[in-house]
Amino acid sequence: MATDSFQVSMFDALPDMAPPSKDEGKEARASKTGKKAKAPVAPLAAEEAFTLDNFLPYRMLASAQAISKRMARVLADEWDMSLAEWQVLASLSRDGAVSVREVEPRTLLDTVAVSRAAKRLTDRKLLRRDVNKQDKRLVVLKPTKKGRDIASAIGLKVMELEGEFLKGMNVQDRIRLSQLLKTVA
Repeated sequence: MATDSFQVSMFDALPDMAPPSKDEGKEARASKTGKKAKAPVAPLAAEEAFTLDNFLPYRMLASAQAISKRMARVLADEWDMSLAEWQVLASLSRDGAVSVREVEPRTLLDTVAVSRAAKRLTDRKLLRRDVNKQDKRLVVLKPTKKGRDIASAIGLKVMELEGEFLKGMNVQDRIRLSQLLKTVA
């Protein structure tokens, strides 16, 4: 099987940009007056033309979109559910009863998307909407037994999908990828 060769980033083909060691750098930084001068900063990829396919943020976005499309297709086919509905249901199944405002940051969805997803899940009897007893302006969402059961079944399926997305990576690579993704944002 032939594999396509590609750079991890447009900067991968550049010479080593690591700073010189202390011994190597002393001579390079010395000026005529004997004072230490700052080493000039080499422009990254000055000679290389920009290409979208080698632009790491674009490739990350393309990967995320491909994963989202695949997950959305599975959710729609097997549970007649949107990705947003699953995100809301999964969040609530883990956290229990919470306000709509609290769901938003946990799901990376905006308020409108959370509200629409919650309405569809409520209509399907997967969520229950209650008014907060202390603050009547707040709506509290809570998964029903049916909602928790479906969330559990979907959880098993998405873990299986995750394995498919990451096939070819060993455990250390998966851990490292997870760590790196936390530092990117």
